Amino acid sequence: MTTPDTPDALWPGDTGSLSLRSRRALVQLLKGPLITATKHSAIWAAVLSDESALRARLAEVFLDLVLDENAGIAFTRMVRPGIEAPEELDIPQVLCTEPLTHVDTLILLHLRSRIAHALPGERVIVDADDLFAEILVYRSVTDTDEAAFRRRFDASMTRLNNKFNLLSTTETDGRYEISPALKHIFDPQTVSAVTAEYRRFAETGGEEDTEEAGEAQ
Repeated sequence: MTTPDTPDALWPGDTGSLSLRSRRALVQLLKGPLITATKHSAIWAAVLSDESALRARLAEVFLDLVLDENAGIAFTRMVRPGIEAPEELDIPQVLCTEPLTHVDTLILLHLRSRIAHALPGERVIVDADDLFAEILVYRSVTDTDEAAFRRRFDASMTRLNNKFNLLSTTETDGRYEISPALKHIFDPQTVSAVTAEYRRFAETGGEEDTEEAGEAQ
């Protein structure tokens, strides 16, 4: 009768060394987009208890583990040349990036500004109508249809909530909690550069393009 080859083997021929719960955590990190302490308590516990081993497995495929224990979030992102890795390192694309629309990026910039001033562990709530009024000033001078812009805004809010998990609904309609993951996705330099570009866009009426911000799966 064939027996497992290592103490942590789960089937005959299994050469893995992670426990079952840590393997589940690794799979969830690779699937993305976020692990949270509140929604994924068992997986979150595995990430904390086996952090070193999970970091090693992710590094094998050029991924970095972003772990914020105060905020209760964990996710993966590509190792960044010039930041975590040497500038000249040729890193293959591992994660699938998701293009963001002009409105997506405007919303994320404003959400990032809100979360930047929060204390550790503090919930940051945003009202959709207030947020819409704030980003309306960044609309292109040639975009005069406010109703159409509002439809694009509502669609973006839905994407950020359901697909990216960067917003979550609250008990009050039209109000959302901002994920602290935004602190790690948009660094201050990126926020400044993209904000300046969108000010220029609004003033000159440039063509609307899609932008990629970080690695979204």
